[in-house]
Amino acid sequence: MHFVQQAETIDQGMQLAVEAILVSPRFLFRIEPAGGLDDFQFASRLSYFLWSSMPDEELFQLAAQHRLRDPEILRDQIHRMLLDPKSRALVENFGGQWLETRNLDSLQPDPAKFPEFTNELRRDMQQETRLFFQSIIRDDVPISDFLAANYTFLNQRLAAFYGIPNVEGAQFRRVDLPPDSHRGGILTQASVLTVSSYPARTSPVIRGKWILQNLLDSAPPPPPPNVPKLDETGPGATTTMRQRLEQHRANPACKGCHARMDPLGFSLENYGAIGHWRTHDGNVPIDAGDGPDALKQLLLKDQDRFARCLVSKLMTYALGRKASLPSASGNETFSQLIESIVTNE
Repeated sequence: MHFVQQAETIDQGMQLAVEAILVSPRFLFRIEPAGGLDDFQFASRLSYFLWSSMPDEELFQLAAQHRLRDPEILRDQIHRMLLDPKSRALVENFGGQWLETRNLDSLQPDPAKFPEFTNELRRDMQQETRLFFQSIIRDDVPISDFLAANYTFLNQRLAAFYGIPNVEGAQFRRVDLPPDSHRGGILTQASVLTVSSYPARTSPVIRGKWILQNLLDSAPPPPPPNVPKLDETGPGATTTMRQRLEQHRANPACKGCHARMDPLGFSLENYGAIGHWRTHDGNVPIDAGDGPDALKQLLLKDQDRFARCLVSKLMTYALGRKASLPSASGNETFSQLIESIVTNE
């Protein structure tokens, strides 16, 4: 039996209404219709997936006509929606979640060590990644460009930070990267490199975990309890980061996960804690193993695994839960991935 509490005033009525909403299962959970989505529900889910907003008139009309699920019409609508300016919400919301670049807003690198890190540079880092992601959607290029594109988007300030010449003015524009730029793909963008570092130093462990979790869908388990932290005394003075981590993972409880994470993270060690290129850590030469180019080639050799990871992240974002995954290939374009997700769902 349901008991209804009577409100004596307007304020009490409003309070009771809000309480009822907050405890309702339909507010707390995304309810899956037992008989599947109807046409309007399908249009709404598609729109909130790609636009983070309600369907427009064209989607509503197609839903009313029961035509939205027609394969050719659905494909055309996906392309239309991805090219619409409202798809920036997908870049902001999904991209910021997947790449963790939304964390950049709250990070504050050590100002004594990195005085060049200003709020303006922070915004430039974020804008580079947003425009890069948008270009992959807009140009509908293979998703392998996420890993190894030979272009990016820069203004004068960020280009100077990267050491890339001949970029003038505050306006961002597409820039073909010189072979010696040490840049290309999301792994070498300062936004990603900064959010995968500590405020005062790099962390091969965090960067290795970032790669496993966000590019290979193979996140390591949490560290075991009572494991001592890495000794950070005198970083860069007499020992390399590699030597200090070798001492740390001598603990048998640490060795298994570090064997997977550390080599990946060390490949990016030439990039400092805010993404600048460097050859030394203090007075000690950087030991980055085979370096970032070799890492990108390694990821490209198994680009289908990256594609499956991206599909997994998109499916979770679209549905709010894990789901069975459609097949995916690194040679597919972003719109093809979206089509496979929408038709699978």
